Amino acid sequence: MISLNLPAASAGRSQGWAFPDSHATRDPRLDLLRGLVFVLLFAVHFDVFSVFTYLSWERIGVVSSAETFVALAGIVVGIVFGRKMRADGLRACVRPMLARAWDLYKANLLVILLVGALRYLPGLDMDSVTTFSDPYTGAIYPLYPLLSEGAFKLVLDATLLRCGPHQFQVIGLYVVLFLLSPLVLYCIDRRKTRWLSAASFALYAYNFFLPETVSGTAEIRLTGAQFEYAFPLAAWQLLYVHAVIAGVFKEQIVEFLSRPSSRWLVWLSATLALGFMVFTLNHPMDKFPEWTRLHLIGSAQFLDLYGRFFLKHNLGPGRLLNEVVLFISLFALLTVCWRPIERALGWFFIPLGRASLYVFTVHIFLVLLVDNLPLGHSENFVLNSLLHAGVLAVVWWCVKKEWLFRWVPH
Repeated sequence: MISLNLPAASAGRSQGWAFPDSHATRDPRLDLLRGLVFVLLFAVHFDVFSVFTYLSWERIGVVSSAETFVALAGIVVGIVFGRKMRADGLRACVRPMLARAWDLYKANLLVILLVGALRYLPGLDMDSVTTFSDPYTGAIYPLYPLLSEGAFKLVLDATLLRCGPHQFQVIGLYVVLFLLSPLVLYCIDRRKTRWLSAASFALYAYNFFLPETVSGTAEIRLTGAQFEYAFPLAAWQLLYVHAVIAGVFKEQIVEFLSRPSSRWLVWLSATLALGFMVFTLNHPMDKFPEWTRLHLIGSAQFLDLYGRFFLKHNLGPGRLLNEVVLFISLFALLTVCWRPIERALGWFFIPLGRASLYVFTVHIFLVLLVDNLPLGHSENFVLNSLLHAGVLAVVWWCVKKEWLFRWVPH
C-alpha cells in the first residue's frame, strides 16, 4: 500500500480510509480514474463552454483524457495478462489479446459506417462528427470522403480506418496497440524489458526530432490510418508500452513506492503535478476569462515552451512527465483516502470506468443528437453546465440499466 507518511495524529483515521489489501483481478481505483476522465472527455467533445470546461482544457495539468485513457489501458493489459502469462504462459495470452483487438476494430468500423450512413439523412447536421475544427487555428478538416465519392469509397476508407469521427479516433489507436501487445509481453517474458523500453524510446525520439516539412507535419504515420494525425503510433506507443510494463510489475512498483525510503518520490510527483498545474494556468487561451488565468509567464514565452515540450499530437516530453507524476499522485491519493472518495464518487464513476468502450460508443451519437438540438449551440454558461452534467447522467443511467449491452461492446 502507498503511504503518504501522514502525521501520527491522523494515522488511525487514515488506516480506516485506506484502500484495503486485495488480490482481486480488477482494481477499482483504475476504474474510478477512468470514469473521472470521462468528465474531461465529455467537456471537450460536447463543445460548449461550461463549468466542466474549467477542468477539461488542460486546467489541472498539461494533460488530456487521451493520455490517461491510453495509460490506463496499458496498465490494465499489463495487470490482467501479466498474471495470466505467469500462470499459464505467454501462448495463453495471445488469443484473447488479438480477440480484444478484433472487438475494438469491429466497434470502430461499426461506428464509422453508421455515422457515414447518417450523412444521407436530409436535414441532419453532421459537422460535429464528420469534421474537425482546430480550437487554436480555427481550421476545419473533413474526416469523411465526399458523398459524391460513393458508398464504396466510404466502406474502403472505413475498413482501413482512414475516416471516422475524431471523437472516436483513439479507438483506432487501441486496435493497433492491442495487436502489438503480444510482442510487448513476449519481450517481458523473455526478460528483454530493457531492450523493449530502449526500442520504444528510440522510435519516440526519432519521431519527435524529425524536422518539420513545408506543411508543418513531421510525424511518422506507420499505419496510414486517420487516427495517426492526432495520435501518431510512433509517439503514442511509448506511453502504452511503458504502461503495460508498469501493469505487469505493478506489485513490485507499489511495494517500492511504499518503502519509507521511496516516499520522497510520491511527494516529488505531487509537487511536480502542482507545478504543471500552475504552469498550464498561464495558457493565454481566449476561451477563458481573464480572471481564470495566471500571468506568471508571458504569453509568448508560454507558447514557445508549450510548442517545444507540451504538444499533444507528438506527446511532448513535458506532457509525458506531467502524465506520469499526475498519475502517481492520484493513485497515491486514492490509496490512502480510498473509502471516503469511493463513497462520494465511486457509485457514479466506477460503473462508467468499467464500461468504457460502451460509453465511448454511445457518446458519439449523443454528440450528434445534442448538436442537432437548439440547446447544443447555447452560449448560456449555466445551461451548458447542465448540458454536460445531463449527458454524463444519461450515459451513467444507460450503463446501470445495461441498455443495448447485448449489441454495444463494453
